[in-house]
Amino acid sequence: MKLRQTSPRDGLRWMMTGLTRLRAAPMALSGLFAMVMLLLSLLLGLPWVGPLLVALLLPALGAGWYQVGRLMQDGGTPSPAALLAPLRSPARKVLLQLGAVKAIGAWLLLEIGDLIDPDMAAAWEAFRSGQGGDGTMIEAVATLQQGMMLRAALLLPLLLAFWHAPAVTLRTGAGAAKALFVSITASTRNIGAFVVYGLAWLGADLMMSALLGALVGLLGLGAIGMVLVLPAVLLFSAGFHVSMQASVDGCIEFED
Repeated sequence: MKLRQTSPRDGLRWMMTGLTRLRAAPMALSGLFAMVMLLLSLLLGLPWVGPLLVALLLPALGAGWYQVGRLMQDGGTPSPAALLAPLRSPARKVLLQLGAVKAIGAWLLLEIGDLIDPDMAAAWEAFRSGQGGDGTMIEAVATLQQGMMLRAALLLPLLLAFWHAPAVTLRTGAGAAKALFVSITASTRNIGAFVVYGLAWLGADLMMSALLGALVGLLGLGAIGMVLVLPAVLLFSAGFHVSMQASVDGCIEFED
């Protein structure tokens, strides 16, 4: 296993790889993402233990998307078997450990977010209840937007720290500590490529949202417009997840 040094333009190449794979198998990839979302939604419905199970499974599912990307790179067809393969592999125990560490880290960062921005909970209650005048609702929405941006900024370093770790564990059998060390090093050495990668996906998201909003408005579909929005969201999300393998293999050279 060797670390690679990338250039910022490689981030755009990773994003384009996801779009290319999405064009090759749109139904299969969007179906896989829908399956994952259904599974996670069912688990979240379990009281107390549901969120914990979801947190534990996320790195294993990330490794699964990595496997799907490798499969498509070799000319294969994405399948549930490939996506769930890491949960049946010897790396399963370490992947679950990574999930536990990541969950604890996310909880601590969100607690810090609550200390910095204690008004978000009250703003959410005001928004959810719908009580108060227009001024109150506008203020609540602004507070929610600021709060979500703060928490996203706090969670971003954690996301990058764990970005490569599931794949490192899956490919090399490394323990959680070594996988995290390699992942942090690979992410920091290639931060320019990740900035471009993130901005490229953000730009694509904004463009898709604008186009869908305009289309729904022009056709006067209203709530029925979700018929168009949901498949687009599934396709977009699947393209992003299947592009993750390109970013991992772009930063790390594994021995086959």
